[in-house]
Amino acid sequence: MPFKFNPFTHKLDITDVGGGGTGILSITGNSGGAVSADGSNNIELVGTGAITVSGSPGTNTLTIGSSNPFFTWSVISSNQMAISQQGYFVDAVGQIEVALPLISGIGDIFTIADLGGNGWRITQAAGQQVLLGIDSTTVGASGYIQSTFICDSVTLVCCEVNLTWMVIPASGNITIV
Repeated sequence: MPFKFNPFTHKLDITDVGGGGTGILSITGNSGGAVSADGSNNIELVGTGAITVSGSPGTNTLTIGSSNPFFTWSVISSNQMAISQQGYFVDAVGQIEVALPLISGIGDIFTIADLGGNGWRITQAAGQQVLLGIDSTTVGASGYIQSTFICDSVTLVCCEVNLTWMVIPASGNITIV
């Protein structure tokens, strides 16, 4: 029985009911080859990281989901620590400080953009650093990057677990200390 992932329902849909077969013989993914059913005619789908696979025997469905499927945006007006997969529009009376996450993995990402004109500063903890082109911040709590003008923005991606973040890309005039 052929299946196709439906991105709208996040379920595997039967694409052909066939005639009189004994069930699924194998499933093939993007790589690694076909996976055959075990002795009980079962093939287990396993999610990793933020991806989950939930089976419902009563309805014969599998639901594939993610605890953090999209990049979300919010407008902030107070100091806070950055969270991966978040975008921040800064709109406040004064400059807002956003701290690099203390715990981060390679590929964690966040974006910050000045909306109101009073600016933002990305602060660091001990041992942390931000790379921007051939420049880099001072390692540790005294280093930072900050906006200069309204609409300045950066996207930061963790490139060394817990310690180093790279700006990819920046827009505007970014100060590096």
